Parts: sequence; structure tokens; C-alpha cells
Amino acid sequence: MSDQSKRDDLERKARTLFEDSVERLDAHTRSRLTQARNRALDEVKQGATRRRWIWAPAGGLAFAALVAVVIGSGGLRSGGDSDAAALEDIDIVADSESFEMLEDVEFYTWLQDVAPDRHSG
Repeated sequence: MSDQSKRDDLERKARTLFEDSVERLDAHTRSRLTQARNRALDEVKQGATRRRWIWAPAGGLAFAALVAVVIGSGGLRSGGDSDAAALEDIDIVADSESFEMLEDVEFYTWLQDVAPDRHSG
């Protein structure tokens, strides 16, 4: 006989003995056991609610610490150089004189490609 079949057999015998013992209990004892079981279940439900609320302040504290670290390290800010370059680009585009420059984009692209060659030689 395998271990699993031995366990199954043991479980069946234990269940049969338990059910027989429950059937032999008088009505008063069954009633008291049922009431005790219901009280225990109610306490478990109330305890679970209390346990959830115990962790709420800890979660709030952890969130506040995370926010402080992100703000303190500047994690949400982008690089200052890129911000300045972006503002300069906006100024160039917003300036009315630079509209003429935008008409000659191909020329400025060619100039950019040629200019490094002149400085190197």
C-alpha cells in the first residue's frame, strides 16, 4: 500500500470516528459548541479588521518617506541643461525674425555638416 493510500485510509477512519462522536452529542452540548464557534469566528473577523488598520499608519509613513526621498534627490526633475536648451529653442521659434531662418532649414543643415569639416582641416 502506498503512502497516499495509507493517508487516505487514515483520513476516512478519522472522519468516520469524528462524525460518530458528533452524532452522539446531546442537543445542549451541540448548541454550546455552535455558539462558541460563532463567537470565535466573530472575534477572528473583528481581529482581521483591526490588523488591517494597524498597518495603515505604517503605510502612510512609508509613502511619506518615499515622497521625501524623491523630492530630496530631485528624481522628478529633468536635467537643467536640457531645460535651458528647450527654452532657447522656444525663444528662437517664437521670435518673428527667426521665421526667415526656418525658410532656409536646408541651408542651415548643410552649414552644420560642412562647418565641422572646416575647423578640422
